Amino acid sequence: MDITVKPKRILVTGSTGAIGQPVCRHLLARGHIVRGFARRPTPYVADHVIGDLNDKEKVYEAVEGMDTVIHLGAYPNPADFIDVLLQPNVVGLHYICEAVRACKVKRLVLSSSVQTILGHGFSDKVIQVEDGPAPVNHYALTKVWAEAAGDMLARCHPVSVISVRIGWLPRNREEAKGLVSSEVGPDVFFSHDDAQRFYERCVESEQPDPGHSVTLFATSRPLTTARLDIESAKRLIGYEPQDTWPEGLPYSVEGLL
Repeated sequence: MDITVKPKRILVTGSTGAIGQPVCRHLLARGHIVRGFARRPTPYVADHVIGDLNDKEKVYEAVEGMDTVIHLGAYPNPADFIDVLLQPNVVGLHYICEAVRACKVKRLVLSSSVQTILGHGFSDKVIQVEDGPAPVNHYALTKVWAEAAGDMLARCHPVSVISVRIGWLPRNREEAKGLVSSEVGPDVFFSHDDAQRFYERCVESEQPDPGHSVTLFATSRPLTTARLDIESAKRLIGYEPQDTWPEGLPYSVEGLL
């Protein structure tokens, strides 16, 4: 535990996921009070609410009494909009935002995705948040919606909102294999260890102020060429990536390189 850190009460939705589990463990080690929310018990987290994002009452139960909400819960891949994405990624997000407002949560950290900007393509120009979204699938479109919902929440209520455009975090060896075969994958890579560092800063940074929102790219250090601007994350919340592909993974990539 870092004795210089003031403990916060933090809800992590999607707390059993590839990012949720290491983030929960890291925040607990920092001395924070962490509650998990997922459809099954959260490992290492004694305080957890078992429920679905589509269950409004469970969402409100989970959010009640929190200082910060890290919203990682969602369907995490491109899929059919009506049958798969609509409920968790749009309706569930709405319930989270409404609960944050009603329960007077001070900070909401929303999970967006690098997929929101794939329509820009990757060239020699570093993509900035100011370049705007360019989704090419409905999953990315739900993340553009999340960013806009966070902006509206901060505009209308005294909530500090950070939307995190998560880079390419390979959840397992199969996804790591896909990253290796991509020309830009190692440059937009986001390690599990750097994810812990990034969300730590989202919780502990004083910025942005209540009533303000910001969208930030979250990646590790590029292997060869900077593709996404992470300078604003460094400047605003003090994030400093430490890993370069394939560092910071919880599994071996031997045989993939």
